[in-house]
Amino acid sequence: MKKKLLFPALSLMAMLIISSSIFSQNYDSGFFPLGVWSVKGDFRGVDEFLFDVDAAAALHHTSFANLKAEGFNAVFLSYDPITITLDTILDIAEMNDMKVIQSTQNLHALIEGSNDYEVTDQDIYDALEMDSIQLSVQSPATLGYYLYDEPLPDWFDWDVMARARDILEDVTGGNHPILSVWNDERWMEDLDNTIPLDVLMMDTYPLEDGDAPGDLSDCFPAYFSWDPDPIPYADYIDLVRKKHCDAKNKPLWVVLQAFGDLETPENGGYWRQVYPKEIRLQVYLAVMQGAKGIWYFLYESEFPYLLGMLDVAGQPTDRLHEAEAVNAEISAVSDLLLRLQVVTDSTAALADNGAVRMHVDTTTANGDKYVIPVNTDISETQEVSVTVKKSVIGYEVNSVQDVSTGEIIAFDENEDMISFTLPVDAGSGRFIRLSDEVVDVKKIEKQQQIRVYPNPATDVIHVVHDFVNIHTYSISDLAGREVETGILAGEEIDVSRLQPGTYFVTLHGDGDTFTQRVVKE
Repeated sequence: MKKKLLFPALSLMAMLIISSSIFSQNYDSGFFPLGVWSVKGDFRGVDEFLFDVDAAAALHHTSFANLKAEGFNAVFLSYDPITITLDTILDIAEMNDMKVIQSTQNLHALIEGSNDYEVTDQDIYDALEMDSIQLSVQSPATLGYYLYDEPLPDWFDWDVMARARDILEDVTGGNHPILSVWNDERWMEDLDNTIPLDVLMMDTYPLEDGDAPGDLSDCFPAYFSWDPDPIPYADYIDLVRKKHCDAKNKPLWVVLQAFGDLETPENGGYWRQVYPKEIRLQVYLAVMQGAKGIWYFLYESEFPYLLGMLDVAGQPTDRLHEAEAVNAEISAVSDLLLRLQVVTDSTAALADNGAVRMHVDTTTANGDKYVIPVNTDISETQEVSVTVKKSVIGYEVNSVQDVSTGEIIAFDENEDMISFTLPVDAGSGRFIRLSDEVVDVKKIEKQQQIRVYPNPATDVIHVVHDFVNIHTYSISDLAGREVETGILAGEEIDVSRLQPGTYFVTLHGDGDTFTQRVVKE
């Protein structure tokens, strides 16, 4: 028996799990997804595209090219292709270096009805044929397939879901990971027994109507019928990672809230609109707590339900611009993030005026330690003070370095602790290495004698120093991309052409470089 079912995008508010039976062979553990949920597909609200193959192909080309330019590298197709075939979409995705998780909505609907009627293996094969699975098996753009959306134990026959997973693996030849969408941490052990977990992808939507800006104190607002005790966003990610990922060496992907309700007659509204800096804060708290992938829900708006990072007319919002900037920053350090593991002792690093966790690089001989301090204030830059236990580090720290810029940060120490203070932008974070490398003390002293002001700046920054060997300068963004270079003829650098944001101004001399962090308003 088969049926067709369309789901509003909010139904994807869930946890995503990859089957371990094929994960280790076919999933690229060196891939850090910066992905989006996409809901419009061929439609986009333009009816003439529905049966125009060329227009639909051009639309997908534009969509994937835009996603790539915005720093995304993966997309969850929560729709059925109508005008063009799935293999064509995957070809377009491959051209734009994008990975795709494919929806299997017919199979989903079949599983959902398994409490009402008997589901045979042939029913499952037929549903997969309707989902065009066979067209995607050989595509390099295929990241995986999702099996079911938000199951609860009394919704369906668990045996059917297990058989569906096995048949889907058979149909795809075991070439791609199989995913099941999940929404309740309490039932994860049951799912683990039915579909062995190897990657856990969970969503966390903490911002409901009435919450103050930056308030991530309740990861499960009253929307959820089981209404557990409030738990902050970062704490919930930490809980799930420790309980379901660390012991089994499972990567954790986090789906964050980048949407709000559209208050229409059809939808009274519950989730409030997300401020751009709240998107930034969710990303940095997630990677601070060990996330190995970030997914943004939602990309396109789904009228009349949800407002995404594109508005209802398909135009970019400030939320999308913020996500683009964050993507560049995370992408620049994604290789490092994939190597890091959160140190179990949550008191190994503590922060005033923010949050912090210590991480260890398990690929290095002495287990290099890093800390990721986060400014939880989304309104302004804060001086975050970090204290780290020497006993947890396990080696002598000779320098504290910003991974993104190479900046050397002054630190103090006593018998038990290392401490330092550094500026962190609103809702943002920094990646700091606790290094055993000995640095040139004279260079640190020189850097401390250089003054760059005003900071923040609007049109011009002044550079004051006592050194005759500084001749040129370069300016880079947070992703490490050089945006401007010039000759330091006097004591001024014109920054009026720069877009608002955080930059690193590097002064170059005879074999020396000195970097200062500057905010352009």
